[in-house]
Amino acid sequence: MAKPYNSLYFSFDDFMATVTIIGCGVVGAMLAYELRSTGLDVEVVEANSRPAMVSTGAALGVLMAACSSKAKGDLVDLRLKSLSKYDRLIADLRQQTNLSILYNRKGILNLYRSQAAETKSRSLIEIRKEQGFELQWLEGIDISQRFPHWQADEGLFSPCDRAVHPTQLVNALVAAASLDGVKFYWNTPIKSLQDISSDRIVITAGMGANKLLTEALGKSNLLQPVGGQALLVECPDLNLSEVVHFENEDGSDVNVVPLGNDLYWLGATVEFEYDQLPSVANEKLLLDQAIAWCPLFKDAKVLETWAGNRPRPQGARAPILGFVPEYPHILIATGHYRNGVLMAPVTAEITRDLLLNGDSDLPWRPFSL
Repeated sequence: MAKPYNSLYFSFDDFMATVTIIGCGVVGAMLAYELRSTGLDVEVVEANSRPAMVSTGAALGVLMAACSSKAKGDLVDLRLKSLSKYDRLIADLRQQTNLSILYNRKGILNLYRSQAAETKSRSLIEIRKEQGFELQWLEGIDISQRFPHWQADEGLFSPCDRAVHPTQLVNALVAAASLDGVKFYWNTPIKSLQDISSDRIVITAGMGANKLLTEALGKSNLLQPVGGQALLVECPDLNLSEVVHFENEDGSDVNVVPLGNDLYWLGATVEFEYDQLPSVANEKLLLDQAIAWCPLFKDAKVLETWAGNRPRPQGARAPILGFVPEYPHILIATGHYRNGVLMAPVTAEITRDLLLNGDSDLPWRPFSL
């Protein structure tokens, strides 16, 4: 293990240290689970009445790492490591809690309508092979045979990528952490960091972290809300088991996530500019985009709509990890933007290392404030 990053870091060895986690979305719940057997006295405080009510509750849980277009870099390394932890994590949670967690191991299919995608994708296939992840290039005829309802010129299939039901995941994490003594407090908004007397504080809240970070950093609006929309639809005869991802001509992208029993999630658009976050999704927008790639969605029945935002850092990389400057007892793990569910396991591992050792062998410094 490297030397402690923070010179003011102190060891927990001599006393029963207390840790307060602010926020119980997927990152906060995952950290609580990671710390459950470390000997620390851990509590999680959440402003809402139950976990995963904000960003996590609006997520689709698509774990896209191997087929992500970015080939190399520290962020790619973290995404791939986090993905590799999920199979064991889900198995352990199911055994520990006996709770149902919808977890899709069928892979992700990326669809393209531009011939320019092939060269870049074939290069990605070779890079991922060296990293231990399999990708498969599909010509149009391959897609028509394997995925007959979809209209695309080319595709990239990743059997290694996954999808998980975000709310079910968080509920299982909370249940498992509670079994090992982690305490959870609901309807407990934190107005000021000065109100917390714990030895360590970890801010994992999403947009709710802005006010607390303003207090600590003197900089407002570090996190920018980026809107997303989604639908729950029933689409008979589609018979899709893999997650499908496609990118439209305007650069927007949509995920189709199978839930079983002819049910699917459709989302998530990205909106940087709006006067206020829409309270409901634009059904026509999402359905029209899906129909353009799969005509069967003309017969889809919309059962639910929702909208939410994802915290995106301004003037900093996503996510933001590590110690808050000038406050060695305060750590931050937020601003994951569209990768909160995917990166929650590796974020929790890094934050655990920082709490226990003052540093981590994983690449966290490029994401620190």
